[in-house]
Amino acid sequence: MSQDAATPAQDWGPIVEFPEFPTDLCYPCEAEWDLMGNIWTAQMNSNKMARINPETLEITEIPLPNKTAAPGPMERGPDGNIWFAEVKGNALAKIDPVTLEITTYELPWGTLYDAGPDGRGLHTFGIAQIMDMTFGKDGHLWFHMAGENAIGRLTMDDYTFTKWDLETPRSGLFCLQPGPGNTIAFSTWNTNEIGLIDVFTEEIRLWKVPTPDALIGGLLRSPDGKYLWFSEGLGQKIGRLDPETGEIEEYELNGGPDLDPGAMRFGSDGKIYFVTGMYRNNNKLGRFDPVTKTDSYLETPTPASAPCDLNSEKPGMIVFGQFTGNRLAYVEIPMTPEG
Repeated sequence: MSQDAATPAQDWGPIVEFPEFPTDLCYPCEAEWDLMGNIWTAQMNSNKMARINPETLEITEIPLPNKTAAPGPMERGPDGNIWFAEVKGNALAKIDPVTLEITTYELPWGTLYDAGPDGRGLHTFGIAQIMDMTFGKDGHLWFHMAGENAIGRLTMDDYTFTKWDLETPRSGLFCLQPGPGNTIAFSTWNTNEIGLIDVFTEEIRLWKVPTPDALIGGLLRSPDGKYLWFSEGLGQKIGRLDPETGEIEEYELNGGPDLDPGAMRFGSDGKIYFVTGMYRNNNKLGRFDPVTKTDSYLETPTPASAPCDLNSEKPGMIVFGQFTGNRLAYVEIPMTPEG
């Protein structure tokens, strides 16, 4: 990285912020690396995709064709493209990181259009509300639709859609991430549940979280593929589910009453890193040791930055978006569990 940052005395940190995006109040959340070493994020409020070169700090912002898309969740696909969901546009889309060409795949459920000569104007609307997505062990793109109360899949060979409706109405789907084994994990806010869907058998299993109204804000598969870790936004805890036995363990966090733990990732040091303050505009990044069950925190230089989601693909660092901080940031961490 080109920023000047002294080597910290502690074993993680400091947090270093990239320049603020040219577009004010763009609400960047997730961070994804492309295969050329650039970092991408979706600007939900400005309706753009953005790319930053971490060496030169050059920023490129690409407006989306659909004027009401509101891009949110995103993943780099097996094809090397940056895939993202249009939260308001009712679609999935991909952007070629080299040509910047955008291809859109509209959902077959709940899509609406404004008036136009052919009934389809510049604005595409919808009620599906894709708030999270990930690629499964089957190589296909999985997502949830909070507005449809269903789990969806887009196949990568013929780009066809399939959905699985949840039995409980208005379950409040929120998170969706790779799960243990061959599963995709998801959480429901209203019913306080964690679910797993097997990408091959299509079997769905659900578990109630012991803490009432926990608000599961993050899901994370363990490196050995056996367990599912999760964060509780209101429960102020980190938990772990063993899908083989159904046992759930919960651990109290010590970051304060307004901690609001959210999205999570394992770092190269074997620790769990998570964002806090997404819904309370706080400015802490947290770390939880799954062995000692202890937690620690660093504050972002920008106050009320609302860390939103993070990426641990590169060993030795965590990159994350700051929703109200209007920028991306990174923190240096140990390269290995031994440091």
